[in-house]
Amino acid sequence: MSLKEHIKRIIEYHKREAEDEYHREVGNDPVYDEITWSNIEPFLPKQGRILDAGGGAGVWSIKMAEKKKCRVVLLDVTPELLTTAKRKIKDKMLTERIEVLDADIRAIPHPEMSFDFVLCEADPICICGTPEKAVSELSRVLKLNSYLVAGVDSTLYRVFRALSQGRSLDSILEFLQTGIADDAFFGYTDDVLFESKSFTPTEFIVLLKKYGLGTVKIVGKPLGFGPDVLDSFVSTLPTEKRRRIFEDTTEKEKLAKILHKIYDEPYIAGIGSHIHIVAVKKKANGHIVQLL
Repeated sequence: MSLKEHIKRIIEYHKREAEDEYHREVGNDPVYDEITWSNIEPFLPKQGRILDAGGGAGVWSIKMAEKKKCRVVLLDVTPELLTTAKRKIKDKMLTERIEVLDADIRAIPHPEMSFDFVLCEADPICICGTPEKAVSELSRVLKLNSYLVAGVDSTLYRVFRALSQGRSLDSILEFLQTGIADDAFFGYTDDVLFESKSFTPTEFIVLLKKYGLGTVKIVGKPLGFGPDVLDSFVSTLPTEKRRRIFEDTTEKEKLAKILHKIYDEPYIAGIGSHIHIVAVKKKANGHIVQLL
């Protein structure tokens, strides 16, 4: 598949989400969202410009603009999601603070060191077709001594998913060589839409380092929080007990706290469906400082 066709399929896939994303708020997922925000907020600049790269319908752009008096550039390639973002931003009366831009994270239309903070949350790096080019661009537009916060799919979790789906061991070994596969391979859909690249924690740390970004923090996070989610820890609960927990608000909150504490452990970050990483663009005596 050509890169042009790859991007076209990404746009087709994500435009289906546009209307649902209008109603999406930070906090809807008490585990994923809380882990994400708790590892964004401390690293936000007090002032300056923020890039939300691949920010879709603007969930995190809005949250950052509400929290800090910074200007945010929301960038994405799916027009339908950007239309939804504009509606939400207008409803929140943040049109003066958030600029919405139709552009690709692999070719960011801004000069070097334009931003005081860069967010690339969820899957943009994984699904863009050329992750290395994306990381290169994200680093290029980030100022020195500023933070990149990024989320990527976890290769280790995807192996867990593939095993649970009964995939052959040969096919899983082949996947581990590249970290590249489509959603059909993991049983998310029957349609072969487009391939995406996942990472192990070490692999992503090394990629960031290649482009001048030293990792300061890495955590895992599960995608979704419910009785039917295939999470490494939630799935260990007996089925009936799991359902009782999710029917009891107090018990569900306790489970969320347990998962939050578990996934904050950097040495098991790859067990989560996503890896959340904080990196800084910092040099000392001309050399990159690697902090983790």
